[in-house]
Amino acid sequence: MQPLPAAVSLRAVISGVLLAVLLCAVNSYLTLSFGVIEEGPTIAALFFFTFFFLSTRKITSTEMVMVATMGSAGGSLGFISNFFAARVMVGEPMMFWEMVSFSTVTSLLGMCFVIPLRELLIVREQLPWPGSRATEGVIRALVEDGDPQQPKILLVTVAVAMAAVLLNNDGGFGLLPAETHLNILGLGAYGAAIAWAPFAIGGAYFMGWRTCVGFLVGGLLLFGFAPFAENPALPQRYVWPGIGFLVASGLTGLALQGRVVLSALTSILKLGGGGDADADAVLSPRAFKILLAVAVLVTGAYATLGLDLNVLVVLGLIIVGGLVQNVIATRAAAQTAFNPARVMGILLQGVSAAAGAPTAGANLIGAGVVAGSGAQAGNLTGDMAYGQWFNVPARWQFWGQALTILPCALVSAWVFEQVRATSGLSLDGEGLAAPVAKMWAASSLVFAGKSPMPTTAMPHLIGGAVAGILWVLAESRPSIERWLPASTGVGLGLVLAPSLDFGFFIGGVLFFGILSRGLKIREITLSTVAVGCIVAEGFGGILKPVLVMLGLL
Repeated sequence: MQPLPAAVSLRAVISGVLLAVLLCAVNSYLTLSFGVIEEGPTIAALFFFTFFFLSTRKITSTEMVMVATMGSAGGSLGFISNFFAARVMVGEPMMFWEMVSFSTVTSLLGMCFVIPLRELLIVREQLPWPGSRATEGVIRALVEDGDPQQPKILLVTVAVAMAAVLLNNDGGFGLLPAETHLNILGLGAYGAAIAWAPFAIGGAYFMGWRTCVGFLVGGLLLFGFAPFAENPALPQRYVWPGIGFLVASGLTGLALQGRVVLSALTSILKLGGGGDADADAVLSPRAFKILLAVAVLVTGAYATLGLDLNVLVVLGLIIVGGLVQNVIATRAAAQTAFNPARVMGILLQGVSAAAGAPTAGANLIGAGVVAGSGAQAGNLTGDMAYGQWFNVPARWQFWGQALTILPCALVSAWVFEQVRATSGLSLDGEGLAAPVAKMWAASSLVFAGKSPMPTTAMPHLIGGAVAGILWVLAESRPSIERWLPASTGVGLGLVLAPSLDFGFFIGGVLFFGILSRGLKIREITLSTVAVGCIVAEGFGGILKPVLVMLGLL
């Protein structure tokens, strides 16, 4: 018999909600600046430990699991800012309460599908869950070892990195350079520079060395496409090779995991058929049916009345976007490091367009459903994996995450409005990089038949797609993979500014070369420093528009 878990404490619940809101705000900014986010369970666990490691009441693994789960929910919902930004880019922006409503409704839909996902992927099958194992390792290191140095390292890192963000000349006080220009071989005319962004430096550690090298390769390839860009100094605005590479590499990854995808789809039909009763069930079968019926009715009413979609589009979004894509994406995350969220967003746009979505903004709703429902379903299922390893009841995690939905929906909409007002967002003009939003916006215009593609765009789109296919095929061979830059890094490198690409690479050199191999610094300390850099970038990015509104910047 397994030992009974420690009770859920009030401090864990309150901290979980606050950290969920905080990480949602941070990632709403980071995803528009860099196109990638660190979803939050490790960050939330480290910050909770920092807050309470001096407390006379011992921190328990149950508390850490609950806080990590709730932080993960808030952090991952920040990804939905890409949908809001894409709507702006196609000329169909959403108002504040429309964004809040959309986030809430799609999150509710995602929460419903956690129930069958957990039964399928955790209760019935023994999958490796590499991301969940990493979070488990951090929690065990903090709870069992109780390293008192980690909170100090985290606080110092956040303070130093946040100061660097606020003092730089990219909307800050102008005392430090945000990037260093590289005038090597005349490449300075094509935007060659190194961005000293703390997120790029710290995020490199969680992405891995191969992905960092992939960013370097993507940045170098951008110089070859610079002459085709409207402004050669900003080659990342010529998005077509990057879109072709990212979409084709994502689809090829899905195709190579054909067994995973087929098993994920066919296993939906097996749910509820036989097997022993789950002693740790989140809801009773009757309660689940009621919750699912409410979620479907609310989603249907909102989509038809609030978004003016036809019934066929709504059914496609609920069935394909709510359930099927979540099963595929979550199973892929449970077995590999592959996350198909970006490409699934484009596929759902195609489903929406094929079902009769009348405008680019309407077919973009498919990508929005992926972002909203996936933020809840996929992440909570992964969190329930390490929750089970720590003997934390799944229902505690479920209702803990449910508490974060509305406050995070409000925060994500508010932060997006502030970022949009101060930084700007457009498909081809000035503003934040927003690579995922630009990819979704450009795709939606193609599906709607309104894309003003340059004459050179189609050959480069096809060329990027062919390169993406060949790259992933080569990556699938273990003997080659270890020597090949990661396709994810290359694809994102083609749609980010070269300065950011080189910033991620420098971060990889720092963490994997100097700190890890050279100085032999422990993994838990490297994780703490990386978390501090990531959070500090978000804090600083959010604080800048606030300081502008106060007249201090």
